[in-house]
Amino acid sequence: MIKLYHASALVLGALAITACSPQAAAPQSESAEATPPPPTMEPAMTQTAYSASEMKMHDAMMAANGADVSEVWARKMIPHHQGALDMSQVVLRDGTDPDIRRMAQKTIEMQTRDIAELQQWLQGRPSGGADASARTAFMPVETRMKDAMMAASAADADHLWARKMIAHHHGAIEMARVVIAGDPDAAVRTMAQKTIDMQSEDIREMESWLSAHSGSPSA
Repeated sequence: MIKLYHASALVLGALAITACSPQAAAPQSESAEATPPPPTMEPAMTQTAYSASEMKMHDAMMAANGADVSEVWARKMIPHHQGALDMSQVVLRDGTDPDIRRMAQKTIEMQTRDIAELQQWLQGRPSGGADASARTAFMPVETRMKDAMMAASAADADHLWARKMIAHHHGAIEMARVVIAGDPDAAVRTMAQKTIDMQSEDIREMESWLSAHSGSPSA
């Protein structure tokens, strides 16, 4: 009985030593090292007084579709112009510079007329149908515009409006070039060329204002 007791004690001691040894703990350590770290969260986008208008515009533009390149362009440009209206209302509320207020008011008047013109053209179009390739043709431009507008920054509402609107108008110009290259309806070609001419003029005016007010012409 004494011999059996000593043998059992020796076996239990050996098991205890093995369990406490580094080799025994290694599998647990390796398992812990193999566990991937939690995903890194992307930094939150800086929110401004213009953010809600921007996101509403971008979402509506991305959702717009149509039967051909002319209709897709028209349906995307309506929320694009509405975005300019909404952002201009913000700067009229929060901004103080008289030249910016004048430009914002001009933007509201011009883009309101453009929206009415686009809506009138769409009323004469037969409903139904969707051209996926025509919609896809505008997506790179929309993405570039969204990124440029979101990246624009400034310490005050006036400078921020100008910088965001420059990116906004560049997007309109690029989209107009896309639709012109797609052999659009004659009326759409006319509207697209007018967009290029007018928004190019607006960009020059905003860049001039930024330069005169210690701001960079581009965001």
